[in-house]
Amino acid sequence: MKRTIITIGASSGGVSALTALLAPLPKTFSLPIVLVLHRAPDSDLVSLVQKRTLCPVCEPEDKQLILARQIYLAPPDYHLLVDRERFHLSIDEPVEFARPSI
Repeated sequence: MKRTIITIGASSGGVSALTALLAPLPKTFSLPIVLVLHRAPDSDLVSLVQKRTLCPVCEPEDKQLILARQIYLAPPDYHLLVDRERFHLSIDEPVEFARPSI
């Protein structure tokens, strides 16, 4: 089964651009969106992004199914891996000093 997922990566300075991109999306936007940002472990980026979009936003858990009409935000300090239908969280070594890597 072929799956289409929109993936966007940014450093912590890209939050404004990211929220501007997501703001006009309709609640019925049909594709899953995966966001990978470098951020502090204690940041509440899920709430910040949720306030600026109509689409539901969450941090996926390990082995969570990927669903349409959802915005997924990579959890801080985890690499977020994607297979055909699920997310996988990894604490492998940082890539270029970052985890999650983009």
